[in-house]
Amino acid sequence: MNFDEIEKLIHLLEESKLSYLEIEENGMKIKLDKNSGARAEVVTTKTEAKAESQATEVKDEVKGNIITSPLVGTYHSSPYKDAKPFVSVGDKVKKGDKLCIVEAMKVMNEITSSFDGIVKEICLQDGDMVEFGKKLFVIGD
Repeated sequence: MNFDEIEKLIHLLEESKLSYLEIEENGMKIKLDKNSGARAEVVTTKTEAKAESQATEVKDEVKGNIITSPLVGTYHSSPYKDAKPFVSVGDKVKKGDKLCIVEAMKVMNEITSSFDGIVKEICLQDGDMVEFGKKLFVIGD
């Protein structure tokens, strides 16, 4: 299921009398609730989970505070195309500084830092699809 299909589901729910919708397709489970917002979660098989855990063990994990996405949408590192990114790896940030934008249904949602520190890792590239709870940044000392 791609972002456009999820967006259509959101519009259908908004226009209907339903208050809750749950769909599972190709290992992805989408739960939409008018009262609590939209969330997407991926349901992986045991084989996929094992492959992911092995990949995580091989990769050196960057330590620090993790900033996650509060919603489903599209990641943007800058305010507009060809503009300088809000932050780069190595930049010093303070609590409340803008880190990126997550676009959801043509609404630009600014994501700010919850921590003071240095940007240790940027986990996505411009235009990537973001899920609820997806790791966006690691902020460390």
